[in-house]
Amino acid sequence: MRAYLRLIFPLTHIRLMMQLQNYDHIILLAHGSTDPAWKMPFEALQKRVEQKYGVGKTTLAFMELTEPDLATVLANFPSSVKKVGVLPLFLAAGRHLRHDVPKQIEALSTKSREIDLLAPIGDHDVLQNAMLDIIAEQLGM
Repeated sequence: MRAYLRLIFPLTHIRLMMQLQNYDHIILLAHGSTDPAWKMPFEALQKRVEQKYGVGKTTLAFMELTEPDLATVLANFPSSVKKVGVLPLFLAAGRHLRHDVPKQIEALSTKSREIDLLAPIGDHDVLQNAMLDIIAEQLGM
């Protein structure tokens, strides 16, 4: 069986709402950690996304070390979810996004569900500009 996996790189100037128009569901993918407190900012982000865009359009998952993982999240989707975007909450595409996550997605893909790996949020101009603002603030500018 051939897996259905597309890597979507690079994406620029695309907001979550625009992506939701193209996907039945977006999975917000964070790395994961053995420290339970580590995931709290990501859970808070997921709640803010739900408040802004509605419940049931996005789900938080973790690549490793933290639950829920991609397999658990995808297993809980109804069959009506045919097209899924995985949005990495990573600053850059390193080994995990070039090798590990694509392998996970390939193993979880089916003929009836297309899963796209999107560019990490660090590739987006909006986030890069926010980082510039934070750096400027720390420099007292």
